[in-house]
Amino acid sequence: MIKGLTFKSLLPLSLLLAITSIMTPAHAEDNENIQDVEFAVFSLNNEIPALTKSKARMLYKGRTKKLNGSIKIVLVDLPEKSIHREEFYNMLLGKSVSQMNGYWASLSFSGKGTPPEELSSDDIKDILEWLNDNPNGIAYAPVSAVPENANILITVLQGE
Repeated sequence: MIKGLTFKSLLPLSLLLAITSIMTPAHAEDNENIQDVEFAVFSLNNEIPALTKSKARMLYKGRTKKLNGSIKIVLVDLPEKSIHREEFYNMLLGKSVSQMNGYWASLSFSGKGTPPEELSSDDIKDILEWLNDNPNGIAYAPVSAVPENANILITVLQGE
């Protein structure tokens, strides 16, 4: 036995080693990818101007619905169970989906706002179809899924 080390002092270390050995490289990779996701807030309308983080927050909190004083914006949201929705709201607003649901419920009840339309899937094809039907629509998705011809208004990174 090494001087100063007892069974009790080795127990947390052995527990940590056991837990890390259970995680396969595939699991570790999945966790890393979720944390490293960066989102694009985008539109298919090239006339919609770039957003500051402050303006993006105002849009997604229902505090503004217009850009440049005249462009009426319509937002779309991913399904409530989407991991991307949870990550996006956490990264942009520091809120969980349930916190945002409560926030939108209070705005709706007071007549001060309505939540973004919710898609039934987070498939990029569904997002693009919705944007095609809504010329002043704004959506979000992982940057890697956004097509090259999209007008990226802002990117949202983990920890910003």
